[in-house]
Amino acid sequence: MKKFVFLQGIGKINEITLIKLRKNLDWSLRTFEIKTKILPNRLVLKRSEFHPLKRQYNADLILNRIFKQKKDEEVYKVLGILDQDIYAKTLNFVFGKANGINSREALISVARLDEKFYRRSDNPSLFEFRVLKEAIHELGHTFGLYHCSNECVMEFSNSIDEADRKPIKFCKSCLHLLHNIFDRDD
Repeated sequence: MKKFVFLQGIGKINEITLIKLRKNLDWSLRTFEIKTKILPNRLVLKRSEFHPLKRQYNADLILNRIFKQKKDEEVYKVLGILDQDIYAKTLNFVFGKANGINSREALISVARLDEKFYRRSDNPSLFEFRVLKEAIHELGHTFGLYHCSNECVMEFSNSIDEADRKPIKFCKSCLHLLHNIFDRDD
């Protein structure tokens, strides 16, 4: 049975970014018979989610809104994508955040995945690769995976250099866990 991950555009995220992510996720998650769909309506960022001193949005507040919006619908997973910088609790920034292990909602920010954030030359293919990698990582949490110490997409990244060093694939251990999780779901 096919499962669908819904991509929820938030704020002014570029439509092309969503379309490329949908295509890349469909390819990357094909083994698990997971397809993606872009939700037609965007979520608008709220002032109450913005921290003026940090100049960032609170990832937890946005995730809670995604949860409330989708809690009554029959959805497998929802991945929110926004182009604003985000933080979570004790972390001064995050590339993304899941609403918990085995949750239905996750969120990624593409702000720090863009070379322009670091005042470097634009690199669209690197940007696309980073967005896919972080999306897979956060969806991994929603599927039931924790951070991994192997060479794996589930490695924790505390900088863009760490994010670039980790592979885009799951390690053998995480892949084995995922196959067990998806076999149980069928």
